[in-house]
Amino acid sequence: MILPWYISTMTPKLGVKYTDYVALRLEPEMRKRLQDLAEAEERSIGAIARIILREGLEAREAKGSRKKRKKPSQEG
Repeated sequence: MILPWYISTMTPKLGVKYTDYVALRLEPEMRKRLQDLAEAEERSIGAIARIILREGLEAREAKGSRKKRKKPSQEG
């Protein structure tokens, strides 16, 4: 059976489970850019958002946190 393109492109890979939902408020321009990117790559907006978030988190982890962490005080 051949799935329509819009179903086959939105189907998650085997073994991948998406269990939580996150709602974001976006500026209209950012929403438009996200939608344009999704259309260009023939993916859903949710799929593109997951890719961008994953790449951003990986880059952030590689760069390290900007905020200085407080050292725990020693009690004694």
